Amino acid sequence: MPSLFVETHPHGLAFYINGDLQFDTADEAIYHEHLAVPAIALICQRFPHQPLRILVCGGGDGLVVRDILRFPQVGEVALVDYDPEVVELGRTTFAPYNRGSLLDDSNAALGENRVTVHTREAFEFVAALPDRCYHAVICDFTFPTSSQATQVYSLEWFQQLKRILYSGGVMATNGVSPERNTTGFWCLYQTVLAAKLYAKPMQVKIPSFDRHDYGTWGFLLASEVPILGSELAAIALPNDLKGMQNSWRSTFLFSSKIAGDRHSVNIHTLEHPQLFYYLLNSELKVDDSEEFSIDFIDIQEAGSALISPQNPLQLESLVQVWLENQSDPCNAVQIHQLLPIQHHSHDSRMTTEWFGHLKSLLDEIDLKQLVDSLVDRIQELPPHLATELKQLKENLRTGQPIVSLSNQASELIVILSVTLLMASLAAPDAVFAKGSSYSNSGGSSRDCYDVDGSYTCSDGSFPIFGVSLLIGGGAWLWDLLSKPEE
Repeated sequence: MPSLFVETHPHGLAFYINGDLQFDTADEAIYHEHLAVPAIALICQRFPHQPLRILVCGGGDGLVVRDILRFPQVGEVALVDYDPEVVELGRTTFAPYNRGSLLDDSNAALGENRVTVHTREAFEFVAALPDRCYHAVICDFTFPTSSQATQVYSLEWFQQLKRILYSGGVMATNGVSPERNTTGFWCLYQTVLAAKLYAKPMQVKIPSFDRHDYGTWGFLLASEVPILGSELAAIALPNDLKGMQNSWRSTFLFSSKIAGDRHSVNIHTLEHPQLFYYLLNSELKVDDSEEFSIDFIDIQEAGSALISPQNPLQLESLVQVWLENQSDPCNAVQIHQLLPIQHHSHDSRMTTEWFGHLKSLLDEIDLKQLVDSLVDRIQELPPHLATELKQLKENLRTGQPIVSLSNQASELIVILSVTLLMASLAAPDAVFAKGSSYSNSGGSSRDCYDVDGSYTCSDGSFPIFGVSLLIGGGAWLWDLLSKPEE
């Protein structure tokens, strides 16, 4: 389960999940009103005199539901959130801020209870719904910090939302920052377009997000029926809004430097995941052309529907791309320029640094000791490799010239050396089977050593991650080396 933290301050509170700010009550209205209010106001206009059915995915804090319930035409709201702890906070700690939107009839501050809460995974819940059953779907998910978490931003997800919406219904989703994660934001935009939904991108400045260096925040408003500028100009907004001004339609304005490459990004699908790569490796290209504004309020674009031929986070695919580039020496690309960032706490400078030290580190490998260790495990290796390694060990012991090795023997030594070095650089504790550099209680593993260097921790924990890494690496090498030579 994720780590939840509520920080109180003189003007309210701030809520964090896994250390990432979700909202600050000082300005959360800016975020939640821009996410929910335009969509609900639009369907009120498109479906007059009908009780509206709304689905909220995520949003267990109840703040989006609060803004939906501002519209008396809303007859029913279903909220699905996988985390019961967040929902419980929505019913208790956050209730003064969401106006009791998730409370039962007797305690609801917003009048009669129109809300039903489901504690389930959103994708699973939506997939089981019948066709054409909601007027609007509002998605309020946390920022994805893993590839698995991007499933609810995939083409298949948006196709499901299109299926359950009435014709003319509206979908609104929070995105990522167009300013900080430019390619990731336009990947979402193109993915929505690929689902045959007309999409309107939006961006707003939220002071608390700005203080955390999150950049301007992005949203997408979409429908199977084109959203016209005249419609948006005519919608009626509630009177008691705090975060949306009369100039809210300026949120559809984007700088050409940010929006210029929106047609060159790949879409995100379950089979061809792309979004998480963009979030980890999103860099705004330097554009020397004259900057101008693009107003998406009157643009109806067709999607490019570009799909990457390989998973950009799989190293095998990138090695293949690198090898193909080497055929033209004038345009050859260095491998570290292709190697993607794989974790949200890393950056490209770290990768470059690792590769810069790789050659000097390889010089530090004690070949004799490495071969001795391999020979000690000779029974685990194929017979032809065992024979070669024994001969290599004898040559190293006697100082004789090293005879030529087969490709498999050479690959074994090189792969093992590079794997150990890179694993040691990326996770030095794990490579030696000591587990994470942090204990279960949150303290540093260095706290487990006495002043004389003796290990003193006795919490009974087992270095499962490090051992798993070594076992998995050994199985991978065995599979690689067991294949017959071509």
